[in-house]
Amino acid sequence: MSLSIAALLLWGILAIFTSNDDFPIWLPLAIGIITFALNFFLPENKRALLALTGAALILAGISLTLQNELTKPDWLKQLASSETTSALELTVLNRPKVIYSDFANKPVSGVAVALEQLADKSVSGRGYLIYSGADLKRGQIISMQGKFSEAGRNARDAFLLKPIGPIEVIAEPSGQIEFFNSLRANYVASISGITPDARVLVAGLAIGEISELSENLEQQMRTVSLTHLVAVSGSNCAIVVGLVYLIAVRLRFGIAGRTIISLTALVGYILLVGPDPSVLRAGVMTAAVILMIALGRRTWAINALAIAGIVLLIADPWLAVDYGFGLSVLATAGILVLAPAMAEKLASKMPMPLALGLSVTMAAQLWCLPLLMQLQPGLPTYSVIANLLAGPMVAPVTVIGMIAVILTPIAPWAVGLISWIASLGTFVIELVAIFFAELPIAYFPWATGLLASGISLLLILAVSAWIKSERIVFKQAGIAGVVIIAVATLSVPAASEVLPKSWPIPQWQLVACDIGQGDALVIRSLGRVAVIDVGPDEKLVDYCLSELGITSIDLLVLTHFDFDHVGGLRGALSGRSVSTAIISGFVDDRPATKNSLEQLEQIGAEVVIADPSINGLLGEYSWRILAPTKTASEAKDSNDASVVMLFSSNEVDMLFLGDLGSPGQERVHSALLQLRSKSSNPLILKVSHHGSNDQSESFHKALSPELSVISVGEKNGYGHPGKSLLALLESTGSKVLRTDTQGAIAIGFDNGKLSWASTGR
Repeated sequence: MSLSIAALLLWGILAIFTSNDDFPIWLPLAIGIITFALNFFLPENKRALLALTGAALILAGISLTLQNELTKPDWLKQLASSETTSALELTVLNRPKVIYSDFANKPVSGVAVALEQLADKSVSGRGYLIYSGADLKRGQIISMQGKFSEAGRNARDAFLLKPIGPIEVIAEPSGQIEFFNSLRANYVASISGITPDARVLVAGLAIGEISELSENLEQQMRTVSLTHLVAVSGSNCAIVVGLVYLIAVRLRFGIAGRTIISLTALVGYILLVGPDPSVLRAGVMTAAVILMIALGRRTWAINALAIAGIVLLIADPWLAVDYGFGLSVLATAGILVLAPAMAEKLASKMPMPLALGLSVTMAAQLWCLPLLMQLQPGLPTYSVIANLLAGPMVAPVTVIGMIAVILTPIAPWAVGLISWIASLGTFVIELVAIFFAELPIAYFPWATGLLASGISLLLILAVSAWIKSERIVFKQAGIAGVVIIAVATLSVPAASEVLPKSWPIPQWQLVACDIGQGDALVIRSLGRVAVIDVGPDEKLVDYCLSELGITSIDLLVLTHFDFDHVGGLRGALSGRSVSTAIISGFVDDRPATKNSLEQLEQIGAEVVIADPSINGLLGEYSWRILAPTKTASEAKDSNDASVVMLFSSNEVDMLFLGDLGSPGQERVHSALLQLRSKSSNPLILKVSHHGSNDQSESFHKALSPELSVISVGEKNGYGHPGKSLLALLESTGSKVLRTDTQGAIAIGFDNGKLSWASTGR
């Protein structure tokens, strides 16, 4: 118990100090020294906890101080803040991963790098490289001209880096790294599968390689909480090392031989997979169990987990704020602490194999809730049953996949056949993800933010007391807690039906913010977010995005540089990251244009000039640009050069016109009708130019939108929306929603039908 509490205290204290730049970096060391010193004032039988916690904090504090000085020196952070451009030499520290796709659907990757040379001067430091178009490998030394930017808070890196021009490889990896890189690459190139995604999932379960997984399936797996299956973790390490250990036993190796062989296999597997946080946690924990067995000690899995946590947090204190590490630890702890007792109770109601599967899934999901609720908009409705159905495929696919890995250098001709057999299991996972992700209400509405994490902790305590406690009073308190939380949870959607002006509706997909005379619209799908224009007021758009819980923007579109569309940009960017921004190519020398571009450059967003050839994905939505052309030479002014976009899902189409007037609407008329002819979806129209009368009658009648949203200021001096425009929309049978009379408007789907709510005036 002392080990577990010490690990939790160490984790919590390090999380505070690695997430807040205002605290002195030496403070954890000071706290550790004080804690350890207090241990001498306690009775001898009560010293264990303080001694363990103090010693762990001292070691972690020393590690944090030294690593911060070596990898994040002040001069390097200042260099990053000045956005310097320089010639560089870097070492690629781990396996690059695709972090998003650009809007030509080309992957953009990220990888940790060590700075070796800066303008021909030998230096040291750690950063994160964001790049595209290069095939980088762990261990390579590369040279490039790069632009520095700030790494931001909660980062173990001193800087972010984007290449300017080509990346040149000046030295390939050697030794073990090169061997495992080649083995991995040859294996991935040789595998086959029943479907392309099932093929990729085989590599995902065996070695954690999912870079070629389709964005659609990745989003669907995320929606139903199945992505952990392809993040190599404790189960994978246990399967691999367990097989090696059993083979060593059958070959009659002694305890020393079995231990050495098992640890060697574990190290080799980690080198093959790469040192991700969940892999390291699983590897160190597995090593602790192997050593306990070798020493003849009773194996307490929860102690092994605590040891793994303490060792890793000392080695890398920034793991304390890493979601992957946190989820891995919590899931394992839930399975170890709660699953056995839960399985015992469920076994009286169902067969033991089903009880075990269900208890493991529920325990892991429950213990992960405090962190999961910081990453998703509600409770994943189908996660338990989806994991129950997909989980049995993990072990056989991992074993067969690893057999294929071993055969890659020996009999590469057999890899395709063996991996195809393994893909029968991953095809089941694919079908499960697709089926449940397409069901309605993928996320059950719940509290959000820190409140959700607090409720999650109470739920964990309540369930644990109910399931594990032997005292009746604790059991009853646990049951009461579960009932209260369940009733409160179920009342949220019920209240949204009963209470007037419920906003935003839990299933919202589009919100028109109430920002006065201007445009600011938000699209959300499967956790991905697009923002189209940001209105004229920084505070109003920041308030709207904060109320919606938007902390990062995947796609920012500035339709044109009128102040009522871009004036609030600083508020939209406040505390939020932006992956990519799309702007009109119209030549515009107004100050708002220059200011907007400077702000986008400061945050390191990729800026793309709009063009009808550009399209992409946002969650369940595919989107494409309809206008203007790249130079916008056809436009007579900035309004006429507005970026026009169509978003389409299986349920609805959404058309955003910016301030495009009647001539521009006629230009996109035929192309838009051609696209719409392939869809029977209802159409949501963001009415152009705040409802001015400069609209094409034939265009709107041909579209016949189901809903027409007018983003317009109350009592504006322009006469918006115009009477003739309102009459035109009425003639098409469209329902008109207006921010000037209804406030902010949220639109979504409820039982397959469009629904909406507003804040009201």
